[in-house]
Amino acid sequence: MPPQNFRPLLDVIDTYTSFCILGHMDPDMDCLGSQRALASWLKRRGKTVVLCSFGPWRREDVSSWKEFFLSSIPDFPPGEEVLTVLLDCSSPERTGFKESDFPKGATAVIDHHATSGVFGDFRFIDANCPSTTMLIQHLMEAAGDVPTQEEAQLLFFGFCTDTGFFRHLDSGKAQYLKAAARLMELGVSPTDTHCMLFGGRSLGSRRLIGRALERAELHYEGRVLLTWENWKDWRECGSERDSDMLYQLLISIAGVEAVAVIREQNDGLCIVNMRSVTDLDVSAIAEFFGGGGHRKAAGCTISGDRHDASEHLLRIFADRLNTHS
Repeated sequence: MPPQNFRPLLDVIDTYTSFCILGHMDPDMDCLGSQRALASWLKRRGKTVVLCSFGPWRREDVSSWKEFFLSSIPDFPPGEEVLTVLLDCSSPERTGFKESDFPKGATAVIDHHATSGVFGDFRFIDANCPSTTMLIQHLMEAAGDVPTQEEAQLLFFGFCTDTGFFRHLDSGKAQYLKAAARLMELGVSPTDTHCMLFGGRSLGSRRLIGRALERAELHYEGRVLLTWENWKDWRECGSERDSDMLYQLLISIAGVEAVAVIREQNDGLCIVNMRSVTDLDVSAIAEFFGGGGHRKAAGCTISGDRHDASEHLLRIFADRLNTHS
């Protein structure tokens, strides 16, 4: 069993009968898997649940899940007490929805990203846990429940996504592999999961990776690597991305400690995702721009074009590298 004390969170859940479950924008498997699994479990306990996601649904591995989510937060009956739950993020801005559109009432945050935020009447943050789905699994087990086979698959999806199919687990994390093994005992197949997550990619997605590789530039004696994509690339190659494969290729270059992929939008903003293979904390860099994430995987949004984003990023990287050296 997990070392965390889930009793306070379970007491909060027992207090409410209606829930509105939100995740972050541009959702991944960990975000959506934790939302769907929590909703399924709450319904088994007799709760009323609404699932909402702002999208956009650009990731090929989750695009078919759009049907399970509302694109806007519905109005709840006057006087109904609703607990709004934020999963895999800890601020209303990250959901994409206006906080004023949230149901009236209390909010709870369940997340595994390190954060200095204070949003939420009830907060359960565990930065040591490798995925939010793992927190939901532990929550179910702490309540004395066993996930259904469908819930187990959803939980396993998120765990595999955020651990890079176990690649990002350090020593001392054996308890999380044991938890994953309990999901396998419920019928989850790692082979089938890998095929569903990483198979069936389009030729355009591979060409998109090729463009990012061609543009990759090394900085600070090869310690930092930057590359970029823009809307013209997506128009010509398609919008399907295989970010995991791209990061694997970039971060495996000798001497590289961190990579940043800049995705230039056509609205004056750049979405930046970063990865690190040392103890260089990219979440601190992301937080500087209002984003967040893990020490070794984080993201943010920067105003301006890719040249502006590169300039701002490199300046912050220089400061962090000097501190890190």
